[in-house]
Amino acid sequence: MSYNYAFYIHHHGSGHLMRSVAIARNLPKGTVSFLGSGLARYKEVVPDYIQCIELPGDMISEVDKIAFTADVDFLHYVPINLKSAAERTAKITVSLNGLFPVLLIVDVSVEIALLAALTSIPTVVIRQNGDRNDLAHLNAYQSARMLLAPCTRDLMNPSANEWVDKKTYFSGGFSRYTGICSNAGEVNPIPGSIGVMTGMGGTSLGLPFVRRLAEACKSSKIHVIGSLAGHEELDLPDNVHILGSVQDPLEQLRTYEVIIGNAGHNTVMEMADLNKYFICIPETRPFNEQFAKAKLLQDNKMAIVVHPHQIMEADWEELVSQAKRLPSDRWNGVINQQAPEKICEELVILGNQLFGNT
Repeated sequence: MSYNYAFYIHHHGSGHLMRSVAIARNLPKGTVSFLGSGLARYKEVVPDYIQCIELPGDMISEVDKIAFTADVDFLHYVPINLKSAAERTAKITVSLNGLFPVLLIVDVSVEIALLAALTSIPTVVIRQNGDRNDLAHLNAYQSARMLLAPCTRDLMNPSANEWVDKKTYFSGGFSRYTGICSNAGEVNPIPGSIGVMTGMGGTSLGLPFVRRLAEACKSSKIHVIGSLAGHEELDLPDNVHILGSVQDPLEQLRTYEVIIGNAGHNTVMEMADLNKYFICIPETRPFNEQFAKAKLLQDNKMAIVVHPHQIMEADWEELVSQAKRLPSDRWNGVINQQAPEKICEELVILGNQLFGNT
């Protein structure tokens, strides 16, 4: 029996989308659909053969006069009297029914995983770091046919429940650059070059920080990748170069000696793929995700960790020097060049078990 694959892609940041694209490229063409909000923003990176199903939003705004959020233990977000949320749920269930039989890969949402279970759709749920031993997460994990951790065990904090780790397939790490750099030859970083990645999910690395960094590291050239609101109106130090949003900053990143960024999963995997000296600033995210990842990076001597409340007082010249003294083999074993292919092999095996292979 032929069957389909669908990916539910969370709207926060771009990491969920990028990870889904990396996996989906290895699945049979014509069998993959993406479901999410704001997918049109990524039309340049989503292959044409992937069907994108745009979903209405589910966030309450000031125009939703009768809407409110229910406080329950078994789910994380429950908007009540929100018409767009009702429309969203309806579109998800109709779309999955149209793709039936379908295996849904949930990256990430407890609510969607449980909705799928209620509508008879099998799921694979992607795990993330952080405090995820609550009832809602455990419900989603229990309902899934398989759990997927897109990293090594060393970079996923263990669950308090042994069955969660036993149910998890640890693929090893990968990023959009996996396999590219090894084929493109070595690029020697420019001495004294520092990259700052501001990301898309919210960051402490704004104008005040960039100015502070530039003043502390006067002999270095600071390159900022990402949005930096208001920089056009200010006189920044001469050693600051604002690149703005770059769709694919691979060539720039390869030339930087040290990179400063947040602890988002994709950023960390890119640093490992590029074998970069990394200074990690974990940001506040649900379930302390980035703080948990940063602790693992620090414990494994993979990165220098600086917390947001420390960035304006820290000795950045010394921190950059410390980063350059990190072990040369710090990223060994983090990246699995075959991870996306291995994940797809597991998905195909699971699909054949669920739907039959004839």
